[in-house]
Amino acid sequence: MEVKTAFYTDMGNVKKVNQDSLSIKVLNLLDEKIIFAVVCDGVGGLEQGELASKEVVLELDKWFQSSFLQIVSEGDFSKEWLNKQWEQQIEKIVQKMKRYGKCFGIVLGTTVSALLIYQKRYYICHVGDSRIYEVREELKQLTTDHTLVAQEIRMGRLTQEESKWDARRNVLLQCIGTVGQVHPQLLSGKVRENTTFVLCTDGFVHRVSEQEMLGYFEPEKLQQKEDIEKACRELTQTVRQRGEEDNITVVGIVVR
Repeated sequence: MEVKTAFYTDMGNVKKVNQDSLSIKVLNLLDEKIIFAVVCDGVGGLEQGELASKEVVLELDKWFQSSFLQIVSEGDFSKEWLNKQWEQQIEKIVQKMKRYGKCFGIVLGTTVSALLIYQKRYYICHVGDSRIYEVREELKQLTTDHTLVAQEIRMGRLTQEESKWDARRNVLLQCIGTVGQVHPQLLSGKVRENTTFVLCTDGFVHRVSEQEMLGYFEPEKLQQKEDIEKACRELTQTVRQRGEEDNITVVGIVVR
């Protein structure tokens, strides 16, 4: 399996702090490539969102380099083990943030979208409104937005077009932090050849269409790492030019 990755992150037009965090790791283990990528978006309106997003990335990276690699080396990996591990890790991080928030008298939170590619399958752990897409001949959103507006759309009370301008667009039903219960979305699927996986924060998708994203991230157009970097950078600049106020982060992973 051949893998190429790139990313781009930007503060956007208004904020003075980038509350997004990300990590990409590509390892060779027993003649096989393992990919682990995480994108987090500190929740706007809460305090120290950049700390919350960074903490989730650091904790998941630590888990990947310890517990995950150990179970793989022992040959005991399973989907059931992974899902249980991710649920435990999310709960561990939530409790850590609650202790921190209580100690300093603050409320903090973050989204998380994590992608693991191993043995020709992908595994996803997701909370919030950052997103993971699969791009081939078409663009498919793999994750479900944990937002009030997305819930209204699923229940037929709001259309996709109406949701673009709805004042409740940024209201999260779930995030990792000091408020509420967290039930991560856990899913998996087969990795097909010539696929681009796109991980991004919500600031990246507010002002571009799915057709535009497909045009930039079609695998056939991304033959070199520089092509992925260019796609991430140019589409981010387009989002900024259209007036996006949120932080903007995008990761591109091409698998052949």
